[in-house]
Amino acid sequence: MNSESAAQPFLFARRFLEEQGAVVETSPAGFDALLPQELAEKLGLPEYVRIKDGLAAESEGEYSINYGDPFLEKMVDLCCNSLPLNSCQVSFPYLKSQGFDRLIRDRFSFRNSFCRVTATAPIRTDYLLLACRYVARSDEQKEGLFSMFFHFDTGAFIPGTLDPSFKAAAEAASFTASSRDTAKWERLLKVISRQARELIVEEIRNFRDSMNRRLKRDTKNLEEYYETLKKEMELSLTRAGLSDRLVQDRREKIALLPEELARKKEDLLMKYSIRVKIIPSAALFIRTSAVRILCDLHVGREKKPVSLTYNPLTKALDPLVCEGCGRSDSTFSFCGRRHLLCSRCEANCPVCT
Repeated sequence: MNSESAAQPFLFARRFLEEQGAVVETSPAGFDALLPQELAEKLGLPEYVRIKDGLAAESEGEYSINYGDPFLEKMVDLCCNSLPLNSCQVSFPYLKSQGFDRLIRDRFSFRNSFCRVTATAPIRTDYLLLACRYVARSDEQKEGLFSMFFHFDTGAFIPGTLDPSFKAAAEAASFTASSRDTAKWERLLKVISRQARELIVEEIRNFRDSMNRRLKRDTKNLEEYYETLKKEMELSLTRAGLSDRLVQDRREKIALLPEELARKKEDLLMKYSIRVKIIPSAALFIRTSAVRILCDLHVGREKKPVSLTYNPLTKALDPLVCEGCGRSDSTFSFCGRRHLLCSRCEANCPVCT
Protein backbone atom coordinates (compact mmCIF):
# COMPACT_ATOMS: atom_id res chain seq x y z
CA MET A 1 0.00 0.00 0.00
CA ASN A 2 1.52 3.36 -1.01
CA SER A 3 1.79 6.34 1.36
CA GLU A 4 -1.07 8.20 -0.38
CA SER A 5 -3.48 5.28 0.16
CA ALA A 6 -2.37 4.91 3.76
CA ALA A 7 -3.09 8.60 4.40
CA GLN A 8 -6.64 8.48 3.06
CA PRO A 9 -8.30 7.00 6.21
CA PHE A 10 -6.50 9.52 8.40
CA LEU A 11 -7.55 12.48 6.23
CA PHE A 12 -11.11 11.16 6.01
CA ALA A 13 -11.34 10.83 9.80
CA ARG A 14 -10.07 14.36 10.36
CA ARG A 15 -12.45 15.89 7.82
CA PHE A 16 -15.37 13.86 9.17
CA LEU A 17 -14.79 15.00 12.76
CA GLU A 18 -14.38 18.63 11.72
CA GLU A 19 -17.61 18.60 9.71
CA GLN A 20 -19.41 17.02 12.67
CA GLY A 21 -18.44 19.94 14.91
CA ALA A 22 -15.35 18.56 16.64
CA VAL A 23 -12.52 20.91 17.61
CA VAL A 24 -9.39 19.49 15.95
CA GLU A 25 -5.78 20.46 16.69
CA THR A 26 -2.72 19.03 14.94
CA SER A 27 -0.24 17.09 17.09
CA PRO A 28 3.19 15.61 16.24
CA ALA A 29 1.77 12.11 15.71
CA GLY A 30 -1.60 13.07 14.23
CA PHE A 31 -4.28 15.27 15.79
CA ASP A 32 -6.24 15.77 19.00
CA ALA A 33 -10.03 16.19 18.86
CA LEU A 34 -12.65 17.42 21.29
CA LEU A 35 -15.93 15.80 20.23
CA PRO A 36 -19.48 17.06 20.79
CA GLN A 37 -21.23 14.85 23.33
CA GLU A 38 -23.76 13.49 20.79
CA LEU A 39 -21.01 12.57 18.32
CA ALA A 40 -18.92 10.91 21.02
CA GLU A 41 -21.93 8.77 22.01
CA LYS A 42 -22.55 7.72 18.39
CA LEU A 43 -18.92 6.69 17.94
CA GLY A 44 -18.65 5.12 21.40
CA LEU A 45 -15.67 7.34 22.27
CA PRO A 46 -14.74 9.70 25.07
CA GLU A 47 -15.20 13.39 24.30
CA TYR A 48 -11.42 13.92 24.07
CA VAL A 49 -9.43 11.62 21.76
CA ARG A 50 -5.96 11.53 20.23
CA ILE A 51 -5.75 10.15 16.69
CA LYS A 52 -2.40 8.76 15.53
CA ASP A 53 -1.56 8.70 11.83
CA GLY A 54 -0.88 5.05 11.01
CA LEU A 55 0.69 4.35 14.40
CA ALA A 56 -0.56 1.88 16.96
CA ALA A 57 -2.37 3.30 19.98
CA GLU A 58 -0.18 3.15 23.07
CA SER A 59 -2.40 4.49 25.85
CA GLU A 60 -6.02 5.07 26.81
CA GLY A 61 -7.69 7.76 24.73
CA GLU A 62 -5.41 7.14 21.75
CA TYR A 63 -6.72 5.63 18.51
CA SER A 64 -5.10 4.61 15.27
CA ILE A 65 -6.78 5.03 11.91
CA ASN A 66 -6.27 2.21 9.42
CA TYR A 67 -8.48 0.37 6.96
CA GLY A 68 -10.75 -2.03 8.86
CA ASP A 69 -10.48 -0.28 12.23
CA PRO A 70 -13.84 -0.33 14.10
CA PHE A 71 -13.41 3.40 14.78
CA LEU A 72 -13.19 4.12 11.03
CA GLU A 73 -16.08 1.78 10.20
CA LYS A 74 -18.40 3.68 12.55
CA MET A 75 -17.54 6.94 10.79
CA VAL A 76 -18.28 5.41 7.40
CA ASP A 77 -21.61 4.04 8.65
CA LEU A 78 -22.62 7.48 9.94
CA CYS A 79 -21.75 9.03 6.58
CA CYS A 80 -23.76 6.44 4.65
CA ASN A 81 -26.78 6.67 6.95
CA SER A 82 -27.20 10.42 6.51
CA LEU A 83 -28.64 12.11 3.43
CA PRO A 84 -26.03 14.24 1.59
CA LEU A 85 -27.51 17.74 1.50
CA ASN A 86 -25.75 20.58 -0.31
CA SER A 87 -26.70 24.16 -1.00
CA CYS A 88 -26.08 26.44 -3.95
CA GLN A 89 -27.04 29.90 -5.11
CA VAL A 90 -28.21 30.64 -8.64
CA SER A 91 -28.29 34.05 -10.29
CA PHE A 92 -29.80 34.92 -13.67
CA PRO A 93 -28.61 37.92 -15.69
CA TYR A 94 -32.15 38.48 -16.95
CA LEU A 95 -35.57 37.78 -15.43
CA LYS A 96 -38.82 37.74 -17.34
CA SER A 97 -40.77 40.94 -16.71
CA GLN A 98 -43.89 40.68 -18.88
CA GLY A 99 -46.23 38.25 -20.60
CA PHE A 100 -47.42 36.71 -17.33
CA ASP A 101 -51.11 36.98 -18.21
CA ARG A 102 -50.61 34.62 -21.14
CA LEU A 103 -48.52 32.23 -19.05
CA ILE A 104 -51.26 32.10 -16.43
CA ARG A 105 -53.94 31.37 -19.04
CA ASP A 106 -51.82 28.60 -20.55
CA ARG A 107 -50.84 27.11 -17.20
CA PHE A 108 -53.92 27.35 -14.98
CA SER A 109 -57.64 26.81 -15.17
CA PHE A 110 -59.77 28.54 -12.53
CA ARG A 111 -63.38 27.36 -12.80
CA ASN A 112 -66.11 30.02 -12.60
CA SER A 113 -63.53 32.76 -12.06
CA PHE A 114 -60.90 34.79 -13.88
CA CYS A 115 -57.43 35.89 -12.87
CA ARG A 116 -55.97 39.39 -13.09
CA VAL A 117 -52.33 40.28 -12.43
CA THR A 118 -52.01 43.20 -10.03
CA ALA A 119 -48.24 43.41 -9.48
CA THR A 120 -44.93 41.65 -10.10
CA ALA A 121 -41.59 41.85 -8.29
CA PRO A 122 -38.20 40.10 -8.40
CA ILE A 123 -37.55 37.94 -5.34
CA ARG A 124 -35.14 35.37 -3.95
CA THR A 125 -36.73 32.03 -3.19
CA ASP A 126 -35.76 28.43 -2.39
CA TYR A 127 -36.16 25.09 -4.16
CA LEU A 128 -35.23 21.53 -3.24
CA LEU A 129 -33.97 18.95 -5.72
CA LEU A 130 -34.16 15.44 -4.27
CA ALA A 131 -32.66 12.34 -5.89
CA CYS A 132 -33.97 8.93 -4.80
CA ARG A 133 -32.99 5.34 -5.44
CA TYR A 134 -35.61 2.61 -5.57
CA VAL A 135 -35.50 -1.18 -5.38
CA ALA A 136 -38.51 -3.11 -6.68
CA ARG A 137 -38.48 -6.81 -5.72
CA SER A 138 -40.65 -9.59 -7.05
CA ASP A 139 -39.63 -12.81 -8.80
CA GLU A 140 -36.95 -10.51 -10.22
CA GLN A 141 -35.48 -7.23 -9.02
CA LYS A 142 -35.37 -3.81 -10.62
CA GLU A 143 -33.37 -0.83 -9.39
CA GLY A 144 -33.29 2.73 -10.59
CA LEU A 145 -33.12 6.45 -9.82
CA PHE A 146 -35.63 9.26 -10.04
CA SER A 147 -35.62 12.87 -8.92
CA MET A 148 -38.20 15.27 -7.53
CA PHE A 149 -38.19 19.06 -7.61
CA PHE A 150 -40.08 21.18 -5.07
CA HIS A 151 -40.67 24.83 -4.27
CA PHE A 152 -39.50 24.87 -0.69
CA ASP A 153 -41.57 27.90 0.35
CA THR A 154 -44.95 26.58 -0.86
CA GLY A 155 -44.36 22.81 -0.95
CA ALA A 156 -45.41 22.70 -4.62
CA PHE A 157 -44.20 19.68 -6.58
CA ILE A 158 -42.81 20.72 -9.96
CA PRO A 159 -43.23 17.93 -12.54
CA GLY A 160 -40.59 17.04 -15.06
CA THR A 161 -36.83 16.83 -14.71
CA LEU A 162 -34.77 19.88 -13.87
CA ASP A 163 -32.33 20.59 -16.70
CA PRO A 164 -28.92 21.19 -15.10
CA SER A 165 -27.74 23.09 -18.20
CA PHE A 166 -29.84 26.20 -17.47
CA LYS A 167 -27.98 29.38 -18.32
CA ALA A 168 -27.21 30.92 -14.97
CA ALA A 169 -24.36 31.56 -12.58
CA ALA A 170 -24.37 28.86 -9.89
CA GLU A 171 -22.03 28.64 -6.93
CA ALA A 172 -21.86 26.79 -3.65
CA ALA A 173 -23.45 28.70 -0.79
CA SER A 174 -24.21 28.28 2.89
CA PHE A 175 -27.72 27.31 3.92
CA THR A 176 -30.12 30.20 4.34
CA ALA A 177 -32.14 30.87 7.48
CA SER A 178 -35.31 29.77 5.66
CA SER A 179 -33.78 26.32 5.05
CA ARG A 180 -34.01 25.69 8.79
CA ASP A 181 -37.75 26.38 8.97
CA THR A 182 -39.08 23.28 10.75
CA ALA A 183 -42.70 23.85 9.71
CA LYS A 184 -41.73 24.00 6.02
CA TRP A 185 -39.70 20.80 6.33
CA GLU A 186 -42.53 18.94 8.04
CA ARG A 187 -44.96 19.97 5.31
CA LEU A 188 -42.48 19.12 2.56
CA LEU A 189 -41.66 15.69 3.97
CA LYS A 190 -45.35 14.76 3.76
CA VAL A 191 -45.47 15.96 0.14
CA ILE A 192 -42.28 14.04 -0.70
CA SER A 193 -43.67 10.81 0.77
CA ARG A 194 -46.92 11.09 -1.17
CA GLN A 195 -45.28 12.20 -4.41
CA ALA A 196 -42.67 9.44 -4.31
CA ARG A 197 -45.41 6.79 -4.05
CA GLU A 198 -47.18 8.27 -7.06
CA LEU A 199 -44.02 8.62 -9.17
CA ILE A 200 -42.83 5.09 -8.49
CA VAL A 201 -46.00 3.75 -10.14
CA GLU A 202 -44.78 5.15 -13.46
CA GLU A 203 -41.15 4.25 -12.85
CA ILE A 204 -41.88 0.54 -12.47
CA ARG A 205 -44.79 0.33 -14.95
CA ASN A 206 -42.92 -1.93 -17.41
CA PHE A 207 -41.58 -4.07 -14.56
CA ARG A 208 -45.08 -4.43 -13.12
CA ASP A 209 -46.52 -5.29 -16.54
CA SER A 210 -43.86 -7.97 -16.97
CA MET A 211 -44.67 -9.53 -13.60
CA ASN A 212 -48.41 -9.42 -14.39
CA ARG A 213 -47.85 -11.18 -17.70
CA ARG A 214 -45.85 -13.91 -16.00
CA LEU A 215 -48.51 -14.22 -13.30
CA LYS A 216 -51.25 -14.64 -15.93
CA ARG A 217 -49.13 -17.15 -17.87
CA ASP A 218 -48.34 -19.29 -14.83
CA THR A 219 -51.93 -19.04 -13.58
CA LYS A 220 -53.25 -20.21 -16.94
CA ASN A 221 -50.80 -23.12 -17.01
CA LEU A 222 -51.76 -24.04 -13.46
CA GLU A 223 -55.49 -24.00 -14.28
CA GLU A 224 -54.91 -26.14 -17.37
CA TYR A 225 -52.88 -28.61 -15.34
CA TYR A 226 -55.56 -29.00 -12.68
CA GLU A 227 -58.31 -29.22 -15.28
CA THR A 228 -56.43 -32.02 -17.05
CA LEU A 229 -55.75 -33.72 -13.72
CA LYS A 230 -59.45 -33.57 -12.82
CA LYS A 231 -60.49 -35.11 -16.12
CA GLU A 232 -57.95 -37.91 -15.78
CA MET A 233 -59.10 -38.69 -12.23
CA GLU A 234 -62.77 -38.65 -13.29
CA LEU A 235 -61.97 -40.93 -16.22
CA SER A 236 -60.24 -43.38 -13.91
CA LEU A 237 -63.50 -43.80 -12.00
CA THR A 238 -65.05 -45.51 -15.04
CA ARG A 239 -62.56 -48.36 -15.01
CA ALA A 240 -63.94 -51.76 -14.09
CA GLY A 241 -62.87 -53.54 -10.97
CA LEU A 242 -62.52 -50.51 -8.68
CA SER A 243 -63.66 -51.08 -5.14
CA ASP A 244 -66.19 -48.77 -3.52
CA ARG A 245 -63.52 -47.64 -1.08
CA LEU A 246 -61.12 -46.65 -3.88
CA VAL A 247 -63.87 -44.81 -5.76
CA GLN A 248 -64.76 -42.89 -2.62
CA ASP A 249 -61.12 -41.93 -2.02
CA ARG A 250 -60.72 -40.64 -5.57
CA ARG A 251 -63.95 -38.64 -5.40
CA GLU A 252 -62.71 -37.01 -2.21
CA LYS A 253 -59.40 -36.13 -3.90
CA ILE A 254 -61.28 -34.66 -6.87
CA ALA A 255 -63.36 -32.55 -4.50
CA LEU A 256 -60.17 -31.16 -2.94
CA LEU A 257 -58.69 -30.04 -6.27
CA PRO A 258 -60.34 -26.53 -6.28
CA GLU A 259 -58.99 -25.84 -2.81
CA GLU A 260 -55.51 -26.98 -3.79
CA LEU A 261 -55.66 -24.88 -6.97
CA ALA A 262 -56.64 -21.81 -4.94
CA ARG A 263 -53.60 -22.30 -2.66
CA LYS A 264 -51.30 -22.62 -5.66
CA LYS A 265 -52.74 -19.42 -7.14
CA GLU A 266 -52.15 -17.65 -3.84
CA ASP A 267 -48.53 -18.83 -3.92
CA LEU A 268 -48.14 -17.44 -7.44
CA LEU A 269 -49.65 -14.12 -6.37
CA MET A 270 -47.14 -13.86 -3.54
CA LYS A 271 -44.33 -14.83 -5.91
CA TYR A 272 -45.11 -12.04 -8.38
CA SER A 273 -46.19 -9.38 -5.88
CA ILE A 274 -43.96 -6.31 -6.01
CA ARG A 275 -42.39 -4.79 -2.91
CA VAL A 276 -40.81 -1.37 -3.42
CA LYS A 277 -38.28 0.40 -1.22
CA ILE A 278 -37.46 4.07 -1.85
CA ILE A 279 -34.22 5.47 -0.46
CA PRO A 280 -33.42 9.23 -0.61
CA SER A 281 -29.89 9.48 -2.01
CA ALA A 282 -28.97 13.16 -2.24
CA ALA A 283 -30.55 16.59 -2.01
CA LEU A 284 -29.65 20.03 -3.32
CA PHE A 285 -31.05 23.18 -1.73
CA ILE A 286 -31.21 25.91 -4.38
CA ARG A 287 -31.49 29.62 -3.62
CA THR A 288 -32.42 31.48 -6.80
CA SER A 289 -33.83 34.68 -8.18
CA ALA A 290 -37.44 34.44 -9.38
CA VAL A 291 -40.48 36.60 -10.05
CA ARG A 292 -43.38 36.92 -7.61
CA ILE A 293 -46.72 37.55 -9.37
CA LEU A 294 -49.56 38.93 -7.29
CA CYS A 295 -53.02 38.22 -8.70
CA ASP A 296 -56.67 38.67 -7.86
CA LEU A 297 -58.99 35.76 -8.59
CA HIS A 298 -62.46 37.15 -9.21
CA VAL A 299 -65.01 34.65 -7.89
CA GLY A 300 -68.43 36.12 -8.49
CA ARG A 301 -68.37 39.52 -6.81
CA GLU A 302 -65.58 38.51 -4.46
CA LYS A 303 -61.82 38.66 -4.95
CA LYS A 304 -59.28 36.16 -3.67
CA PRO A 305 -55.61 37.24 -3.63
CA VAL A 306 -53.20 34.60 -4.96
CA SER A 307 -49.42 34.63 -5.22
CA LEU A 308 -47.72 32.88 -8.16
CA THR A 309 -44.03 32.27 -8.82
CA TYR A 310 -42.24 32.40 -12.16
CA ASN A 311 -39.41 29.91 -11.91
CA PRO A 312 -36.43 30.79 -14.17
CA LEU A 313 -34.95 27.33 -13.61
CA THR A 314 -37.87 25.77 -15.50
CA LYS A 315 -38.92 28.91 -17.42
CA ALA A 316 -42.49 28.31 -16.26
CA LEU A 317 -44.92 29.13 -13.48
CA ASP A 318 -44.77 26.86 -10.45
CA PRO A 319 -47.95 24.87 -9.71
CA LEU A 320 -50.33 26.09 -7.05
CA VAL A 321 -51.08 24.02 -3.96
CA CYS A 322 -54.61 22.91 -3.07
CA GLU A 323 -55.72 24.43 0.23
CA GLY A 324 -57.63 21.24 1.01
CA CYS A 325 -55.16 18.39 0.52
CA GLY A 326 -51.85 20.11 -0.24
CA ARG A 327 -51.47 18.54 -3.69
CA SER A 328 -49.96 20.51 -6.54
CA ASP A 329 -52.22 21.11 -9.52
CA SER A 330 -53.11 23.54 -12.31
CA THR A 331 -56.93 23.18 -12.35
CA PHE A 332 -58.84 24.65 -9.43
CA SER A 333 -62.31 25.53 -8.25
CA PHE A 334 -63.66 27.20 -5.14
CA CYS A 335 -65.94 26.31 -2.27
CA GLY A 336 -68.45 28.77 -0.78
CA ARG A 337 -65.71 30.23 1.41
CA ARG A 338 -63.41 30.60 -1.64
CA HIS A 339 -60.83 28.00 -0.65
CA LEU A 340 -58.65 27.05 -3.61
CA LEU A 341 -59.45 23.37 -4.28
CA CYS A 342 -58.19 20.73 -6.70
CA SER A 343 -60.54 18.30 -8.48
CA ARG A 344 -60.17 15.75 -5.63
CA CYS A 345 -61.44 18.21 -3.02
CA GLU A 346 -63.98 20.32 -4.90
CA ALA A 347 -66.95 18.09 -4.03
CA ASN A 348 -66.29 18.31 -0.29
CA CYS A 349 -63.95 21.03 0.94
CA PRO A 350 -61.65 19.53 3.63
CA VAL A 351 -61.05 22.99 5.12
CA CYS A 352 -64.75 23.68 5.73
CA THR A 353 -65.63 20.22 7.07
